Amino acid sequence: LTQFKVLSSALFCYLLLGKGQSVKQMVALGMLMFSTVVFQGSWKEWFVTWKKDNHEKTNAAQSISKTSKHFNHEIRQTQYNRNRRHKFFFGVLPCLGATLLSGLAGALSQRSLQTQVASMERSAYFYTVEISFLSAVCLGISMCMNWSWQQRHNSSNEKPDSLVSEKRNHLFHHWTVGTLLPITTKATAGLLTALVHRHLGSVIKGFALTLGLVFSALLQFIFEDKELTSGQMVGTSLVLFSSWLHFTNPSN
Repeated sequence: LTQFKVLSSALFCYLLLGKGQSVKQMVALGMLMFSTVVFQGSWKEWFVTWKKDNHEKTNAAQSISKTSKHFNHEIRQTQYNRNRRHKFFFGVLPCLGATLLSGLAGALSQRSLQTQVASMERSAYFYTVEISFLSAVCLGISMCMNWSWQQRHNSSNEKPDSLVSEKRNHLFHHWTVGTLLPITTKATAGLLTALVHRHLGSVIKGFALTLGLVFSALLQFIFEDKELTSGQMVGTSLVLFSSWLHFTNPSN
């Protein structure tokens, strides 16, 4: 379900910016979404889940034919329906909501960066600073709330010695020089994302993210001697073909 982000980005770019996709480009977006599923092997999990659901339905159908087990069948059917509702409301709906919000955020980011007022243009670098500041504020509020909850919990449940050891820890207690590597990489990725939104759009970012999976697999093959699976090779072919199809058939 998370692979629908590319389609949601295209949908909101059309609704908010009026930028449509040609028929071949929409086919390319569908192929890109499918290539990610094949590349990551998600289809195997879908098949296992589908097979398990069919097995449960078969057992329920067999049990209903036996009148002596009618009550047990009703219990199993109720449990089965409850599990399905739980998966739908706490699994499917949150994923779909996150996918739609991701596409909406990408379209709004693209509109903000590509909107020009008179001779003034939005700077992708300053936009990255704004987003980073807001993210830091939200993270700080979350950390303060978590620290406050832990203080209340520790004051009632933990011993004084453990409280002293907790106070010795600080924000940068577990930091090392290697910690700067993911921080720097994340910051660079945020800047590059803003530049992609500024010059190419949020739909193209979906192709870039998928190509990132391909490059990650190639790096693991080169430096870690990790063999490429058949799904990764097929998914790579689909990614390259869908990219060519999308870029060579622009909308009118």
